[in-house]
Amino acid sequence: MNLQPWFLSLLACYTVLELSFNHRLLELGGHLQLGATPVQLKDIEIWGRVVSGLGLALLLMRWLDSFVRSRFLLLLLCCALGLSSMWHAQKALVDHIVAHADAQDLTMSWRSQMSTQEALNGRILLRGETLLTSPAPADIRPVMSALWASSVAGLFPEDLDSESGAAQLMSGLFAPQISQPQLVAAYRKTVMTPVVLGASLLFGLLNLCQLFAGLFARLLMVTGQDRLLQLCRPWLLPALAVVCMGLSWWPGNVWTASPAYRLVASPALWTDKPYLAPFVEWSVRAEPAWADSVTWVHRALLQDFEFSVPFRHWLALDVTPTSPVAVPLR
Repeated sequence: MNLQPWFLSLLACYTVLELSFNHRLLELGGHLQLGATPVQLKDIEIWGRVVSGLGLALLLMRWLDSFVRSRFLLLLLCCALGLSSMWHAQKALVDHIVAHADAQDLTMSWRSQMSTQEALNGRILLRGETLLTSPAPADIRPVMSALWASSVAGLFPEDLDSESGAAQLMSGLFAPQISQPQLVAAYRKTVMTPVVLGASLLFGLLNLCQLFAGLFARLLMVTGQDRLLQLCRPWLLPALAVVCMGLSWWPGNVWTASPAYRLVASPALWTDKPYLAPFVEWSVRAEPAWADSVTWVHRALLQDFEFSVPFRHWLALDVTPTSPVAVPLR
C-alpha cells in the first residue's frame, strides 16, 4: 500500500496539515498574534487531538495493511483507532496534570508566562544560572515564546531572577490581581501547548518519512530497479526515521545549550513533572529545527488557516468567557 499513489497523496496532504497546525499553535501559544482568546485555545487543543489521531491512523494503515483486505474498511478502522486513542490520551494526560496542580504550580505558571518577554530578551537567571547572553535568535523566538512557561514548570517562582530593574518594579508594584479560574486557565495552556505540539510534530515527521520512503520506492519501481527495491524496502523507512529524528533532536540551540536550561530547568522538570517533561524536551529541540518549514507551509500553502472548530454551538464546545477585568497571559 505504501507504493499506491492515493496513499502517498494522503501522506502529502497530512504533512501540509500537520506543519501548518504546528505554526498556528506556536502563534497562539506564544501570542505572536495578539489577543488569543479562550475559544481559540480550546479550538487548537481539539485540532491537536484530531491531527495527532490522523497521523497515528496513517501509521496504523501501513502496519495493518496485510491483516485487513478491504482498503475502505482499513481506512475506517485506522481512523477510528487513531482519533479515539489520541483524543482520549491527550485529554486524559492534560486533565491529569492540571487536576494534580497545587497553588505553587499555578502561581509559577502565571509568573513564568509574565516573564516570557524578559526571557526572550536574555534578562532572566534561573537559580543564578545564565539563560541567554543576548536576545533570543529569530529561529527560536516563536518556540521559546510558546514553551518558556512549560520549560520552567518544575521550578518555583523565587527561582526566576530578572536582571531588569524595570521588570522587577512592575512585578512588585503593579502586579495584576489574578482570579483562580485565570490561574487554572494559564496552567492548562502551559501544559497543553507542549503535549499537543510534541505529539503532532512526532506523527508529522514519521509520516513525512513514510512519504519520502514511498516516493523513493515508487521511483525505483517505475524505473525497473526491482532488485534494488527489494533490498531497500526493509530498512528504508527506519533509516529515514532515524535520520529525521536525529536531525531534529541532536543539533540543539542556544536555549537548550544554556546552563540555565541544562542544569536547572530540565532536571527540575524531569523530577517534578515526569509526564510533561518528554513533550517539553522534544518540542524545544525539534520545533526550532523545522521552524522555517512550518512557517512557509502555513502561510504559502494553507494561507494562514486559523484552525477554528466549525459549528461550535452544535457541538456544545462553548467556552465560558473570561471576566471583563481579565488580563492577558503575558
